[in-house]
Amino acid sequence: MTALADLNINFLAFFVSGVLATALGWVWYHPKILGGRWMELRGVDTVRPKTTSPLPYVASFFLWMLAACFYAFLADFLGINTAAGYFCLSCLLWVAFSMPPTLMSAMYTGYPFEAMAIDTSYQLGGYYLFAAVHIVFLYFHWL
Repeated sequence: MTALADLNINFLAFFVSGVLATALGWVWYHPKILGGRWMELRGVDTVRPKTTSPLPYVASFFLWMLAACFYAFLADFLGINTAAGYFCLSCLLWVAFSMPPTLMSAMYTGYPFEAMAIDTSYQLGGYYLFAAVHIVFLYFHWL
């Protein structure tokens, strides 16, 4: 078992991971990609959005950074050092911690399954970006 003092987390890797996951959200939810359909399914007025506040964007950035930091911590703690290991970690985190609460929420709130699928596939895409960044850092010996 690894002691917490022995962990070697690459802060640049988790920062890049968080930035890319946030950027993926900007693309993913763009009205011409999946955002238009997502807003329609959620009943959001596409002409006049509820808010123009930057708070959701800032919060999303910090939450993705938190997730990226935890991902880097967990990967190092588990001794993951292969591409397959990183992608496996991404899948397992999504299946265990991201998809189930989103699905449960959709069932209780009555939101359409398609909207939930857009949300959870974005989360999986973010986790895959975490894996890809760590793999690049691994193979270029930056980890």
